[in-house]
Amino acid sequence: MTIEEELVYLREENKVLRDQLVQRDELIKQEQALLAEQNVLIQHHGEQMSSLSEQMKALQDLISKDSHNSHLPPSSDRFGRKPKSLRQKSEKQSGGQPGHQGASLQFSSMPDEIIQLQVGQCEAYQHDLQAITARGGERRQVVDVQSPRLVVREYLAEQKQCPHCQQITMAAFPAGVQAPVQYGPHIGATAVYLVEQQLLPLARNCEVMRDLLGVQMSEGPSVT
Repeated sequence: MTIEEELVYLREENKVLRDQLVQRDELIKQEQALLAEQNVLIQHHGEQMSSLSEQMKALQDLISKDSHNSHLPPSSDRFGRKPKSLRQKSEKQSGGQPGHQGASLQFSSMPDEIIQLQVGQCEAYQHDLQAITARGGERRQVVDVQSPRLVVREYLAEQKQCPHCQQITMAAFPAGVQAPVQYGPHIGATAVYLVEQQLLPLARNCEVMRDLLGVQMSEGPSVT
């Protein structure tokens, strides 16, 4: 092989190598673009997974809430699973058992009010019996509560002017009396008891306070 032929061969081989390098660069660029697309997809999928996790947590929190652990109405309990009784079947009959000391109303020795029921005439022939002395009687007691009535207690703090220094001094209001018009501690304690102990929703608590006590309350956090 002559020098000219060898140079031609080397030039052709060099050209083939350059073409291979160009093809390899193109393949590298394509692979890099594909990796970039995959990274974008992975990031998008990660965002979707995070969003789905947050939605699932929110749904789980919603399902776990009912009228016993939140201010939701009892109708929300339909999502909860009814508690299964752990009591074992017993051979005893239902109701009070022999020897059980029952609880019933007892006569009060000091009734708050005694209403005398008098006999005016004979039940059989309608004879006048008003002047006849009673031979005995029967008593019955009714235990009930009085209709609640709001008690409004007004405080008048007087002001006096010192004749020596002309300073005006006003009497101090009792502790807890801070607003011009406010609810007292008993109303506040009742509202807190219904919400915290009996787990009443705020709206139903306001209804109970209005219907039973005549107290118009809002659903705000303050009871004063």
